[in-house]
Amino acid sequence: MPTVRSGRPAWRVRLSAGLLVVLAWGCATPHPLAYTPAVPEPVRRGTVAVAVVPVPPEPGTQAQLGGEIGKGRAAGKGAASGAATGATAGFLASLQTGPFFVILAPILVPAATVIGGASGAAVGYAHGMPSKDAATAKAVLARNQTDLSAELAKRVVQRLPGTGKALAASGAAPDLRVEVSALSWGLYGGAGSHPVADFELTVLYRVLDSKGTLLLARRFSVGGPRRPIQEWGTEDGKRLQEAVGAALDSAAEAIADSAFLVQDFFILKELGPATCGLLPRRPRPVLPLTFLPSGGASPQVESLRPVLQWEAFPRREDLEHDVGGLFGRITDVRYDLRVWASVGGGPGALVYERTGLRLEARRDPVGVTPPSEGEPPPVEKAFVEHGLEAALAPATEYLWSVRARFRLDGEERASRWSMNQAQDPRARPATGRWFSPPVSARGPCLHDGIPPLHHHRFHTP
Repeated sequence: MPTVRSGRPAWRVRLSAGLLVVLAWGCATPHPLAYTPAVPEPVRRGTVAVAVVPVPPEPGTQAQLGGEIGKGRAAGKGAASGAATGATAGFLASLQTGPFFVILAPILVPAATVIGGASGAAVGYAHGMPSKDAATAKAVLARNQTDLSAELAKRVVQRLPGTGKALAASGAAPDLRVEVSALSWGLYGGAGSHPVADFELTVLYRVLDSKGTLLLARRFSVGGPRRPIQEWGTEDGKRLQEAVGAALDSAAEAIADSAFLVQDFFILKELGPATCGLLPRRPRPVLPLTFLPSGGASPQVESLRPVLQWEAFPRREDLEHDVGGLFGRITDVRYDLRVWASVGGGPGALVYERTGLRLEARRDPVGVTPPSEGEPPPVEKAFVEHGLEAALAPATEYLWSVRARFRLDGEERASRWSMNQAQDPRARPATGRWFSPPVSARGPCLHDGIPPLHHHRFHTP
């Protein structure tokens, strides 16, 4: 294979050059929603009284409960699958014996079928959801859409004080009307030899001004823990109830933030980056284009009180593509940091949170090796860091995210939460509807909230 002076295969060089051309072309055409708040800034500033109301449910919407219900049924399906696998293995083993195939096949195939069926039945029984627990789970999920939408609206109202807005008085005309609706909810997954399922909630919201003009309409999904299917219905559905509440909280925060707080910055129009928002530096995220073994992989931190580093705000690309001198009007930059316990790759309990961290930006070259001949020198980027003030549990996976908080012309604003644009390799699309698409329908890096399995993650020693 021909090589170049740097010692790298020529096809890799051509591929890298091609990617750089695409990136450069994308950089020249930022997304039309870059630097544009979801709700126009004049409307945001003029809004004082807000009405948050649930909207009527869409017909045919119902809860989802994935997985195999009933131990007996799960054992039966497992036995059938195991028997088929065993029969195939016995047949292939017989073929390996050459001329003895005719003699051994009638012996090996039935024996392997029996062994495979027994093993499959045992696995199926172990991973099926007991009927009693399934009934409990169904009872928890039986809340109708009107009830969930009303609860979502209530939680959005609770988020208003942090946005500087107030709930409109009963009977008074609001400056802004926010309509919310729960579209779908429940457990998704539950297939395979080791079935697991995650809780997911999909919502729709609309924002209208005082004249009834539609300013914003979006739908998005948030997810929670991912557990073995048989665990969701245990303890009288306690874990499932907690997942429902946490998903409603996440959706409510995303709605309030998008309407009143979030300010978007530079976004590629044609090609989204691997990381949306502030780029983590320590621990470095797993490369999104790397094929990882089943189960995924998390970068390991150095201690139980790790030092997390991320790109400083404003980012280099923000300053290079500043529109209308926006960054000259930004002051008082701070950071919000969150760390969750990972449950199967989904967010569990929030174990660490800091809001409004004031951190001093530092600079050093990105890249640990000098460039090869003909390559550009490393680019300096500013970064900040925060050492966790509380110890985490050993040998545990955690999820984390960070965002910038600042003042724009004196008004409190924030960037979106940082997230992986590439989907976690533990997602299993083949098992049915598992998680939200990795790219928002509105374009790259324009997600509301953090979609399921898109958090940054690390593993403690």
